Amino acid sequence: MINQTLATLAFNQAGMNAMGAASGQLATRWGEALPTYDAAAMTLTLAGPARWMAPIGGSFQWHKFGVSLRDASGARLDGIVAVFRFHPQAALRVRRLIGQRYDERTDGRASRPVPWFAAIRGGEAPAEMPDIKPNDPPLAPTSADVGAPLTHGTLSFHDERGLIIDPVAVAAMFRDLLSDGFPALLNPSTGSAADLNASGNPGGLGRIAGLATGTRLHIVDMFGGAWANPATGAGLRIGTSGSPLGAGPHDWTSGTLQSTVSGVSNLRFGFSPEGALGTAQLSIPNFPTTPFPSGSSTPTLGRQFFRVVAVDLGLHLLGNRGSSTVEGVVGADGATQLEPEPLVRDGDTLQATVDGQATMGAVTEIGAQTGLVLAVSPTISTSVAFPANRNVRWPTVPAPIGTAEDLSAEQSARARNEATAAYVDATNDVVVTWPIGALPTEAHVRVFPRVDPGPAVVQLSELDFALRGEGGSGIAASTGLSVLLRDPYRVGSGSRPQAPELRFDLLIATRGPAGARSRVLGGLSAQVGIGGTAPVRPPATNVLAQVPLDQRGLSPAPLLGLVPTAPASGSDPVLSALGEAAPRESPRFRTMARTDSLVAGHDGGAPGNWAALVSPGFLDARSVRGDARLGNPGNDAGPEDHAPGLVFRGRLGTDLARAALRRTHHLVRRLPELNAERWADPAAGTGTIAGAVLQNIAEIVESPELSLVPETVVRGLPANWTGLVNAVSPFLPPSMGSLLTSVPAPAAGDRWVAEVRREAFAAKQGRRDSQWALLWALSHARTLVYIETPLFGATAAGTAPHEVDLVALLVARLTAEKDLRVIVSVPKRIPFGPGYESFAQRHYVSRNAAVDALRAADPKRVVVYHPVGFPGRQEIVRGALVTVDDVWALSGTSSFSRRGLTFDGSIDVCFIDRQLRDGVSAAIADRRRLAMARTLGVAPPLAGETPAANWVRSLQMRSAFELFREIVGRGGDGLVEPLWRGLPEADLPALDARIADPDGRGFPAISGIFASVLAGLGSARV
Repeated sequence: MINQTLATLAFNQAGMNAMGAASGQLATRWGEALPTYDAAAMTLTLAGPARWMAPIGGSFQWHKFGVSLRDASGARLDGIVAVFRFHPQAALRVRRLIGQRYDERTDGRASRPVPWFAAIRGGEAPAEMPDIKPNDPPLAPTSADVGAPLTHGTLSFHDERGLIIDPVAVAAMFRDLLSDGFPALLNPSTGSAADLNASGNPGGLGRIAGLATGTRLHIVDMFGGAWANPATGAGLRIGTSGSPLGAGPHDWTSGTLQSTVSGVSNLRFGFSPEGALGTAQLSIPNFPTTPFPSGSSTPTLGRQFFRVVAVDLGLHLLGNRGSSTVEGVVGADGATQLEPEPLVRDGDTLQATVDGQATMGAVTEIGAQTGLVLAVSPTISTSVAFPANRNVRWPTVPAPIGTAEDLSAEQSARARNEATAAYVDATNDVVVTWPIGALPTEAHVRVFPRVDPGPAVVQLSELDFALRGEGGSGIAASTGLSVLLRDPYRVGSGSRPQAPELRFDLLIATRGPAGARSRVLGGLSAQVGIGGTAPVRPPATNVLAQVPLDQRGLSPAPLLGLVPTAPASGSDPVLSALGEAAPRESPRFRTMARTDSLVAGHDGGAPGNWAALVSPGFLDARSVRGDARLGNPGNDAGPEDHAPGLVFRGRLGTDLARAALRRTHHLVRRLPELNAERWADPAAGTGTIAGAVLQNIAEIVESPELSLVPETVVRGLPANWTGLVNAVSPFLPPSMGSLLTSVPAPAAGDRWVAEVRREAFAAKQGRRDSQWALLWALSHARTLVYIETPLFGATAAGTAPHEVDLVALLVARLTAEKDLRVIVSVPKRIPFGPGYESFAQRHYVSRNAAVDALRAADPKRVVVYHPVGFPGRQEIVRGALVTVDDVWALSGTSSFSRRGLTFDGSIDVCFIDRQLRDGVSAAIADRRRLAMARTLGVAPPLAGETPAANWVRSLQMRSAFELFREIVGRGGDGLVEPLWRGLPEADLPALDARIADPDGRGFPAISGIFASVLAGLGSARV
């Protein structure tokens, strides 16, 4: 055991050597001879027999089939590569010193790239290298102390993301650190201070740092690839004239790096790995005026290297919607090229809510705005309590009435033995009761009845009522507790069992003096009698009760398991008869869903500001879900719905409010509302979030009346109100007559024109905005694609220009990018309602085919799992979250399927954070990490708290992937479940994909072919 005395003795005798490879000591010599320098390739080459030497403590490993490090062009280092990896703690120590000495940072980070790896190509590989096959692991790494001999060849340095760094600039920094900044870092066994001089040892830092002078600039895109100037729009140049710059590297002698255009553009750029992308000109950073460490001289680096990240927000967020191929990404179809694009916004703020508890709290906050409030969801309940804000949760809420107790051993026994059960009146409901003192006061108690999951999960012979049902819950009072279970035997309209035994598990979550604790008691039972009385629940309400009915939008689609307002009538595939009642139900095709939940509130100012939320969760009790692993303490029992959300303020908030207005107001009502000043664009904000609100919807249904306008007329609609009305008036039905005589307010004319043009295009051809955005991002993926989605499968069945199969694209990327990993999180059960079993079976078949295709590309780089709510209960995922390389994110209500991206109605937001941290978007990295941590049941550590191991591993994309691969490989560890492939098609035939997973264009013709299927569903289930 190492104690303070031994540690002191070790440092007194060995100095920094006592810390070993983690010390951060630096070698004064890198090689046994002077290397040659290739400035364009950013490499140093040392011919044999002279060898390179370890510049710092670390490990050395040979790879036969390339590594995840990138050269100056952004290409992967393929073939035989030897990698020297800096000891992680040594790299962190050096980064902290570099950041503080040259960039005046005190957060342990550095604004300029810092090496974590050195790659050597063309060296003398071990004798066993020819015997290694592609699927074999690489040779085991060997430890390499600072100064240890390695091999000869071409050397390059790389940062934590694997991006290349100019080696002479690295030598210049290390030389300065050793000569003036921190001479204690010099390891005497590797050489002497004389090696730091220009006349020193040929392989010393002094000679290598003198191979070149000046400042170098390397420009990359968000994904780490070589920057390519857009064919149109702004590029980058140094100074006020000259051609746009490519990736480089470039000499940066003087002047500022700036956009090639002076006006407004989508170009954003900034220093990486730490910096903020913006439009301001960049100058070569100055060194701090106060040298660090104290007493040292101001740094003088003969060679400096800076990396700049540049991004065209239009391409990055919306995808390639033009006609030409850009960066290998094909253009959109002709119809999409002509439709109004989503607006690209910048300067917004983002608040992510990672679970339903926070999301419904955000609903309360937004709904309390003093101005206009709009609420949209497949279903809305005003008789359930929502949290007061995003931050309240168990154990502080609900507020205790009595004195909270811990669970005692006696109460554990009494809770197990003293429960009684009885049917409530003549119903199928059962009430379970505990007497005074059997449960700890103020504990959250949840009863999980053991229920038959049915053959759609596993064969009945394989289980003994093993599934935990939704059950019921309550807060134990000093007088005892009664918990109501709704139809625990799932008999529905059938006869209830007579005098059955109720078998259940019991969760007790306490909040007594010992803090929040929970315990599950399994295998309890009670004989069910008669004469039970249901507990009286106080009436509940929420902020949405204050929203007038004509400011709400619904879509209770039976596909989602919701009961429609009224049965469908007639033979029209578009259901629109109820569209203009209050609340409004937007038109939809039969069997179609509109999955978006939106809440938008205006602050009442002029023009004021909107706050808006988008979430896949329904606005009802099933979304009020906090910590699922603790049984959702403090809330009512219910399904394990996952309801994350995004809250935006500023211009993205305005765009989400407009999306909500389209759902709550028919076009004829909508246009007069757009006269209000609150719909004017607010001033640009100062936040770092840039994004776009994307819509996916089938043709016709957005405004069926406008679908009657010929395509040629729609594509040529004028940009002024009078001309637009004259163009469409011959084709409008009488119900749209008021549109012809309406006149916009002077300041609202552009809004009216833009709204009608957008609506006309959507009615004529639908919208598939998320498809084009995903196509761009996945085509650039290099490191990690993380997907949460309710449906997962091929997104196209044909090859028409408007069809894009994103699964096939993922397979192609896995084949081309050997370092790419993919994680897919899907619910075990397809979240479709009763009667749609054959629809769900089609999606199981599609999901299996997609997963098989990904795994065929490389099973070691693909992980697919099902998230778990409370242990023994599957989580229900209703919306999409996709992150790519932590620099691109899409979150909302769509799904990764043909239905989800082209047919069902949905709203997504694609966004980036312009604030870079470790070279990636800070908010996206945080969002992806929190999503993973929630799945694994870990939380960010509190101040002073030791973080959980899984929280630490989820930080980096590669380590996060390996974490999930290991967990799924072990069967899930109770945290997730491996892929379930569903029932064999022989047991449950899958419906034809053309109607179960349809494309958003051409559905009326297809629905006619499947009239018998629609008839079989019945008028109440379409």
